[in-house]
Amino acid sequence: MYLSPDFVVIGSGIAGLRAAIALAPVGRVLILTKAEPTESNTGYAQGGIAVALGDDDSTSLHAADTIKAGDGLCDEAAVRVLVEQGPPYVRELVDWGTRFDRDADGSLSRGREAAHSVRRVLHAGDATGREI
Repeated sequence: MYLSPDFVVIGSGIAGLRAAIALAPVGRVLILTKAEPTESNTGYAQGGIAVALGDDDSTSLHAADTIKAGDGLCDEAAVRVLVEQGPPYVRELVDWGTRFDRDADGSLSRGREAAHSVRRVLHAGDATGREI
């Protein structure tokens, strides 16, 4: 068999699949994975996604909480990229139909966990990665 993709994406986790979705409109995409396509760390992730979406939150506060929790081990520039660029991608997941837990009024249910100073963790039951 001869394949002639325009792009090769290595990995079938959330990052690889998101890259493939972005590339698909401009060319043929081949996804290479080490096992079955559903076998990825993303699929086994039970924890939620921490993201500054609430009215009582901000990317600056999220970054400060993350850096404090990291106790000197965080790369501050990487943390800032994560917390500043994360919200639009999480909103994209919601727009695409990701079934995050919801409050009685239909709004996203945000939990407060670990070193987070406000409620900002989204879950999809206890299988957030599988849902994504």
